[in-house]
Amino acid sequence: MKNNNVITHSTLNQGYDFFITDKWKKKYHFKILTFNVPSGVFSEAIEVIKYKRESANEPRIFHVLADFDADIENTELLLKAKIKKGINKRYLNYKNGIPSICDDMKITGRILSGDQPMDSQFDYYFAIDGKKISIENFLEMLDCVVGYNFKFQILDTCEDIDDD
Repeated sequence: MKNNNVITHSTLNQGYDFFITDKWKKKYHFKILTFNVPSGVFSEAIEVIKYKRESANEPRIFHVLADFDADIENTELLLKAKIKKGINKRYLNYKNGIPSICDDMKITGRILSGDQPMDSQFDYYFAIDGKKISIENFLEMLDCVVGYNFKFQILDTCEDIDDD
């Protein structure tokens, strides 16, 4: 829909259903929508979850940006491959319901604000493995790596996360 030179799309309302199962046999439901943006063809997948403000769950979101002349079917195949890769990787371990960084010492996710976890004093939080992680919980996860070096990199949502 166009309104005052603004293009608005709702992937959850306009997208088609895509179901996929991860390597642990958990089934996921996504909505996928592809549309033109000023810089090319944009494909978006949003996980469909039962959302509650107090929930620890956060929908997974994946993006692919392609050239204007890109084949839409191929663009969506790239998006589906990105979804498959994303749902088949875990960055958090849980012991007694408490998250920790996995043994490979790598963690990726999204930085979000607004609907923060109930146990946080900050408006910002992380979405990791489809879960909301407060700033305070994230800092607690770093207790076991005090003294280590780290690499912090911010990526556009369309970029692939390099797990090297």
